[in-house]
Amino acid sequence: MIRLKSVYKTMVWGGLKIRDVLHKDTGDLAKVAESWEVSTHPSGQSLVDSGEYAGRELTELFDAIGWEHAGEYGQKHRQLPVMVKYIDARENLSIQVHPGERYARKHENDGGKNEMWYILGADEGAYIYLGFNRDVTGREVRASIKKGTIETLLNKIYVQKGEVFYIPAGTVHAIGAGCLICEIQQTSDATYRLYDYGRLDDNGRLRPLHIKKAMDVLNLRRMPVPTGRSVSSANSRARKMLGVLGHLTVSEYNASGEYTLLDPTANIGTALVLEGEGEMDGEEGRTHIREGETWLLTSHRYTVTGKCRVLIISY
Repeated sequence: MIRLKSVYKTMVWGGLKIRDVLHKDTGDLAKVAESWEVSTHPSGQSLVDSGEYAGRELTELFDAIGWEHAGEYGQKHRQLPVMVKYIDARENLSIQVHPGERYARKHENDGGKNEMWYILGADEGAYIYLGFNRDVTGREVRASIKKGTIETLLNKIYVQKGEVFYIPAGTVHAIGAGCLICEIQQTSDATYRLYDYGRLDDNGRLRPLHIKKAMDVLNLRRMPVPTGRSVSSANSRARKMLGVLGHLTVSEYNASGEYTLLDPTANIGTALVLEGEGEMDGEEGRTHIREGETWLLTSHRYTVTGKCRVLIISY
């Protein structure tokens, strides 16, 4: 097990829940929008926080141990196939869309971005936007952006803690104020803003929009309103299979007392401790884990003693 150190992003819409709710050490930052827990992307790399490679970037670790541990994607791109972030929306995020793999490789020299949102917390009345509520045309979307009425075209979904949503590339979406989210995504930093409420950046300038590229990739068809419910696994009362995202399998474990985590991947995995604490035993020995920590897993079987909620991402 290798503990990772977060990279913090301070966008204008961020708040203090990553510090106050997730108990991350954010130093003297006035606000934190995102905590990048697992990343080998050039826009922000996680640091190794334990063991032989402590203090080095995550890519340096894989350069040393071999990218074959990250599977076929890792060997091809010399990146992990996954990025994991905590997102604290004190204000509404921009209405945006992400490109698919082919468009992103051609126009951004980056990967496409399908993603999954796991709702860690939601203030009363918190919501997300996800997909169009009817079939629309490009002309309608452009006109609604100019008028500031694009929200009327979107599915507005009130959310609760524990819900899971999938956002395929090409789907218009936005996180609303009051949401605390764990975002599990394919490795990419390609985002196209359609609408940003006329918001200014920290330098007093309007944040740029990317309407032409957004229109190139946008799915204009109606999306049925998703329920946000996760699927329980029949294998165990303590495990929920949350879904599959590209090369990734995501599961939630609620351990109480002693419980065995089985990571089915043939490669490496990630554990995010969402709540509680305990001891985790694996082939490499015993390690104390606690809320807010993120670990790389190098074995396939672990025993957890304690009471905690852990998200396992296998790849």
